[in-house]
Amino acid sequence: MTQISAASVQTLASTAPAGIAPASPTAKDRALNRSVSAAVQTLNDAGYAGNGREVTFSIDQATKRTVIKVVDTSTKEVLQQWPPEYVLQLAAESNKLTRDSG
Repeated sequence: MTQISAASVQTLASTAPAGIAPASPTAKDRALNRSVSAAVQTLNDAGYAGNGREVTFSIDQATKRTVIKVVDTSTKEVLQQWPPEYVLQLAAESNKLTRDSG
């Protein structure tokens, strides 16, 4: 199975209406983002998305929300978008399978 390297953390262009400042991320938000970023790395290391695909992590600048996408590496087309909780669950299951098999 080919391993896919994790995409670097990216930020999306701000789409907030003019004059409205987005809320600052809380400690809880930052902890979630660190956990999701590590989970994305785990999934990419395991080749979870499949050959020619990678899972990417970014923060929407307007909402400060975590955005996780499955992207075709050659076309950069977004194939799916996943909620952060789902990514954490997948990574936990992947880690459990790895521990149980070896």
